[in-house]
Amino acid sequence: MISNRKRPRVLSTDGHSSVSNDTATNSTNLSDTPPFSHHHHHHHSQQSQQQQQQQMPILSDTSTDSSNSSFPFYKPLLKSSKIESSMFTNPFLSIHDRNGIQLPEYGDDDDNEEDEEDEISDNVLDNDDDDNYAIEDDDEEVDEDEIVDIEDDDDDIEEIDGFDNDDDIIFIEQRQLPKRNSDSLLYDTQALEAYNKFRSNKNNNNKKKLPPARIKKQRTNSLPQLPQAKCIYNKLPNYILQGPKLGNIRTNVIPHQLNLPPCVDESGHYIVKPNTLFANRFIIIKLLGQGTFGKVVQCFDKVKNEHVAIKIIRNIQKYRDAAKIELRVLSTLKKFDPDNTNHCIHLRECFDYRGHICIVTDLLKISLYDFLENNKYIGFPGSQIQSIAKQLIRTVCFLHDLGIIHTDLKPENVLLKDDSYHKLKITSSTMTSAYLALKNDKRPVKFSKILSLTDIYVIDFGSSIFDSEYHSSVVSTRHYRAPEIIFNCGWSFAIDLWSVGCILVELIIGEPLFKTHHDQEHLHMIQKISGETIDRKMVLMCKKQGHKVGEYFDDNCRLIELEEPKFIQSVAQLDRIDKFISKRLGINLDLNLSLEENYDLNRDNQEEDDDKDEEDDFDENKILFYYYFVDLLQSLLKINPQERITAEEAMNHPWFDLGTIDEGIV
Repeated sequence: MISNRKRPRVLSTDGHSSVSNDTATNSTNLSDTPPFSHHHHHHHSQQSQQQQQQQMPILSDTSTDSSNSSFPFYKPLLKSSKIESSMFTNPFLSIHDRNGIQLPEYGDDDDNEEDEEDEISDNVLDNDDDDNYAIEDDDEEVDEDEIVDIEDDDDDIEEIDGFDNDDDIIFIEQRQLPKRNSDSLLYDTQALEAYNKFRSNKNNNNKKKLPPARIKKQRTNSLPQLPQAKCIYNKLPNYILQGPKLGNIRTNVIPHQLNLPPCVDESGHYIVKPNTLFANRFIIIKLLGQGTFGKVVQCFDKVKNEHVAIKIIRNIQKYRDAAKIELRVLSTLKKFDPDNTNHCIHLRECFDYRGHICIVTDLLKISLYDFLENNKYIGFPGSQIQSIAKQLIRTVCFLHDLGIIHTDLKPENVLLKDDSYHKLKITSSTMTSAYLALKNDKRPVKFSKILSLTDIYVIDFGSSIFDSEYHSSVVSTRHYRAPEIIFNCGWSFAIDLWSVGCILVELIIGEPLFKTHHDQEHLHMIQKISGETIDRKMVLMCKKQGHKVGEYFDDNCRLIELEEPKFIQSVAQLDRIDKFISKRLGINLDLNLSLEENYDLNRDNQEEDDDKDEEDDFDENKILFYYYFVDLLQSLLKINPQERITAEEAMNHPWFDLGTIDEGIV
């Protein structure tokens, strides 16, 4: 999304990247696989066809060979060992009957099952050497005559019934379903076994456990949060991901009169004039924003009688080419999530008008950053941060399942579905402490704007890419840029999780975590927040490539001390993430200590402070809630991307089992 925020958006589309994206293209014929046989006889009975379908192995996805690429810190998205366990370890994973989901149709004839099997077999790669799972990159060039309009492409979308998001597990009784190649569909007696295995896995994992004595209490507190956001994530079955990525999307050219006045300025931007007709169909209401790629305007659709948002791309070839990539991503998201349950902006249609590619989407409200700005940069209540985090991580998990990296997650690119609010008197010490720390004055804030609804949508896929395709060397806005991008040592899915960590910190403290525009200062900040030294391997690789960032390290791969006074001052204001958040929230947290020791630490400080009001009495639930919140932040802000938590693992974090009572609970 185009934003008016007063911070530079540093993106590079020029220059050669050192990142190699050679993809494995050696496909394995299914006929070579012993369990699967090919006997193409039309006289086979229906029973024999069902037996062949039951013998069909789970289809693997096309993958990028990370062992030979220049992504030394890229952790595979889905390993085969994780697929089996991930069915039951995800607390947001619903097990539903998809009501007869069938394999995508690859032919027009109803009896062309043999051709369908052959076409599927061409999309299967040999994953014995690396167990990565990603969407296949179609190696065949797409003929322009075969490219269909985006509206026609919708006809090929497999219709999938919606899910009942209120239920975590549904037991299907008295109904026998055929076996499918899916890692998320269970039925009959297996549902009960799956549920028991889920409970067992949840107790046997290596994650930090919640104190048994407090589980009952915290689950009671979490109940008021449930209506705020539906966080169920239904993992995409493997066979759905077998189809190749969408090719270039052809945009309909809207005719116009030749005697119309010029509509383009010297920079290639469309000249927006409110209350004028646009593309013979829309009435321009107002300009919503402007950025590098173009302008976003609010329009009224005279055909459908509703308001929409239209992104008008600049009439310059390189921006038109970038828009085609964005259309591919948006079309892929629409294809695999037609009901838009994963909180991504939904593409309505696209067209070409007077040399400008126009992308029509739903009209949403203001961004998270705009709401912070309107609220005098007072952070969100913890309960609402948790609700937003659930949806945001779910979105990232969905994108990564499709092999898509957003690359530019930030508060400006997270829009609210409803920005209505109510003013409440602030009573919790966490919000007042964060406000006073930000403003550096002694006047406590009395009222704050509290969102009535926390539903969000992620926007601006103009910089998004498929992981198997070309990676530019510099992506992401500076404040949310992962360290591997700074080191130019190759990046992948993990950069989105780093950005999520930065966003969550900003939502609670009201300002960006890394307020910098210089690599050296940024690296010192990152090292201070993480509480650990920067990975030696990353430094050595950077030095080997001759990158300028290597000059900030000595021969022992240690950061050289800062000399600029303003850099020294900005870094001195930071601390390890748990201590930094503690100071902003007015509580004491130390992840090096156990939870019980953190209770004792805060209880002792409470007794020493005689100025505390009765409203601010020691609350174990608040300590428990923010202890695990900071633990999630620490996992998201790991310097080494191999050690950083994945989106799927983040959804399993115990923080999402907790709840807190604050201003966000109404």
